[in-house]
Amino acid sequence: MPLTRHKILSLIGIFILGAVIGVVIGESIGKYRTSRFLGSFFSDGSNLSTTLGIKEKVFILSKLRDGKMEEAIEALEKALDHDLMNYSVGIYGSENIKKEITKALKVAKDYRSKFPRTTNHPETDKAVANALAEVDN
Repeated sequence: MPLTRHKILSLIGIFILGAVIGVVIGESIGKYRTSRFLGSFFSDGSNLSTTLGIKEKVFILSKLRDGKMEEAIEALEKALDHDLMNYSVGIYGSENIKKEITKALKVAKDYRSKFPRTTNHPETDKAVANALAEVDN
């Protein structure tokens, strides 16, 4: 029995209808599980970021207290590079978040104009330059 255009379109319609029904039912059943998973995922990411921030601050404070200014400055410069690299592909988010990010990038750009820095990693330097260029956009 040959497949006609009508039969093919009917099969496609049935498939799409089944997919929609499956999504609706799956959404109802899986909403709680998905919510818990995403909440846990974002909470873990936030906690990891905070944990790394604590370690970084303790490291820098220890260097400052030991009188190792150059090591403390280098650690802060690397941390700034890392943060700037996060925005090297553009600024996304709500308008309020974009404004705050732009303000932070402007402060960083002003700082880097007073204290220029290059690393041994051209990709890092390029990413930082891209992020700082966002201030002009």
